[in-house]
Amino acid sequence: MKVRNAPTNFARCVTRFLTSHLPGERNLSSQTIRSYSLALKMYIGYLDSSAGIKPERIEFKDITADSIKGFLASMGDSECISPNTHNQRLSALKSFVRYAILEYPAFLQDGQRILALPSMRSSTHEIVYLEKEAMKALLAVPDLTSVRGRRDLAMMAMLYDTGARIQELISLKVKDVRLVKPETATLLGKGRKMRTVPIMAETARIVESYMNDRGFLKQSACGDLHLFSSTNRAQFTRPGIDRILKRHLAMAKAANPTILFPRDIHPHVIRASRAIHLLESGVNIIVIRDFLGHTSVTTTQVYLRVNNKAKQDAITKAYPPLIEAVPAWRENSDLMALLKELCS
Repeated sequence: MKVRNAPTNFARCVTRFLTSHLPGERNLSSQTIRSYSLALKMYIGYLDSSAGIKPERIEFKDITADSIKGFLASMGDSECISPNTHNQRLSALKSFVRYAILEYPAFLQDGQRILALPSMRSSTHEIVYLEKEAMKALLAVPDLTSVRGRRDLAMMAMLYDTGARIQELISLKVKDVRLVKPETATLLGKGRKMRTVPIMAETARIVESYMNDRGFLKQSACGDLHLFSSTNRAQFTRPGIDRILKRHLAMAKAANPTILFPRDIHPHVIRASRAIHLLESGVNIIVIRDFLGHTSVTTTQVYLRVNNKAKQDAITKAYPPLIEAVPAWRENSDLMALLKELCS
């Protein structure tokens, strides 16, 4: 008769963690428990495949920071997982380790090394944009007594009002702009997809004044000309537009020392500003997705996170100091005795 090996301390601990601790003491949802179970199952499978340690023979001495780092690295190689997924699985393993340290104090030293493992930093970067006050100040800078100043204002107003990508602005032709009601601009987006977006009447009048300067409205043959170009009628380039924006940002900063401006500027900052201002005005995110020419609303949601943070900061700033001080915590001797007993 074949005698089965008794469960190891690790196996007993995993069982109690999943069947008693998580649903009972921590009152976690079944979905969260399944997520924790999956992380442990994958890690146990990794120990088997990488070190030849069968699940029924795993002991706490096998649970090390190095093995967990190897497990997480293997997931990145095989699954190309996101930082969020990486961090969720690491968090699940750390939760088990914290529980295991209480159950088996001899695991404390190795467990602490595991708990010290850093999370993966997200690749997302901070979105730079101009507040409405800063955007208004930027548009007030161009010298309207000069043709170049009126051109720069028309370009920046169109860039902001349409939320256009830089290449969409560069490709914009005279015939793509409708100056009578309803005023619109037709943009050639990614994948050569066309979209028509509304422009404000004020922007239309600014562009109309610029087009008069250039003689675009006097000749029907001008329809295929690029709307924005240098003074010698050469098509604008990305570096050229960058220089114009940077020059006007410097002027706006000098003229408005009390207004907060970003350190640097480029065309996408104007596009991001438009998206966030639309969200602040309560425009539906699906409408903004279509307005910006995004294929998926997921892309548009990055601006939603910025808008939510701005709302939270504003609420926090306005919150009255109702609580003068946090009451001092008084030691619970019974609780401390219980923790001491668990760790002994």
